[in-house]
Amino acid sequence: MGRKTGMKIKKPGYQSRRNKDGSTAHYWNPNRAVKDAPAYLKIVRLGESLTEMEIAELCRRYTDELKRELSAHNGSTSYDGTIRSVIKLYMTDATSTFHSIKHSTRVHDYGPSLQLLEKNVGDRSIDKLKASDFSRWFKNWREKSHRSASGAIKLLRIVLSYGAGERLHGCSEARQVLSLMRFEQPPAREVYMTYDQCLAIVRASVVLGCPSIGFVEALKFETALRRIDVIGEWSPNPEGGPFIWHGLCRSSISDDLILSIKTSKTKSPTSHDLKTLPLVGEALKNFKLPREGPIVIDENTKKPYWDNRYCEKFRAVRRKAGVPSTVWSMDTRAGAITETINATRSIDAAQKLATHSNPRTTSRYNRGDGLDHNRAIALTRLEMRK
Repeated sequence: MGRKTGMKIKKPGYQSRRNKDGSTAHYWNPNRAVKDAPAYLKIVRLGESLTEMEIAELCRRYTDELKRELSAHNGSTSYDGTIRSVIKLYMTDATSTFHSIKHSTRVHDYGPSLQLLEKNVGDRSIDKLKASDFSRWFKNWREKSHRSASGAIKLLRIVLSYGAGERLHGCSEARQVLSLMRFEQPPAREVYMTYDQCLAIVRASVVLGCPSIGFVEALKFETALRRIDVIGEWSPNPEGGPFIWHGLCRSSISDDLILSIKTSKTKSPTSHDLKTLPLVGEALKNFKLPREGPIVIDENTKKPYWDNRYCEKFRAVRRKAGVPSTVWSMDTRAGAITETINATRSIDAAQKLATHSNPRTTSRYNRGDGLDHNRAIALTRLEMRK
């Protein structure tokens, strides 16, 4: 088997072999992907019908997963009193919370924060840490990214809590000091998608030949569902091999268009009558629900979306729709909640729509200056006086 060369798209660890029938067999070789990968790791065969982009995506994901695993296992996993050692124990101990969180959270939230901690303060001895250390670290990290700084402090609390629970020397005292401290949180986003913007995205997605984007955003705007609840998620196969997809399937939508699911984050049951949702109805003029299987399919790959691929196509549709680049796909949910509060003047109604367990969470999603909400209240009070 030889490595393909001259490819424009990076495919770490990729190699191929020509079959007797002239077709090409695609593989990911861990020893080609990562220099120090153990020799016993098996080569993974990739699907023969995959596009070049899909192959590249799988190769990068397999490589990133392997690097994280090797980083967690490198060196001794015994506790030596440093932040780096407790991070490695936290990542390798099967009883820690690291192994119970969703794959996407582990990759997008925990991974970057733990890497920042290990790289910048991994050598520090935990039993010597003071409040001034935590304050100085946060200040330095915030200069580059306030959100990254907050994420690092959050993970430091989690890691030290794990160490304290395992009675590792110094962790309980350091965690107690950290619990007495408060750090400025990054400002909440003030942007939200409006009905007109979502309608423009639905129509632009048809022009660009990807009505799936319009359907997803319409469904999110009308129901306040999270994107992962609509497009699903790819995650590693615990037994090895290709990634596994799980998400919204046709079985969750009845013949009379009643959507019934449990949300991915809170596992709360929620149902929606799609026939009563105008934006969804507009999207369904060009987006056809499948008879079975995943609801949302990438028109290019004929398979469920990878999250980064969805965001890439969303940005293209957004540009075509003339929607400002400051409006993100994640802001559709905020738009749904904001519109609901303005229409009903009820946090409770928006809380139920968004399946939040805490009304304060709902309030954080309510964007804008409250003008529409306050104007509606003023008119209602005026009618009452009459």
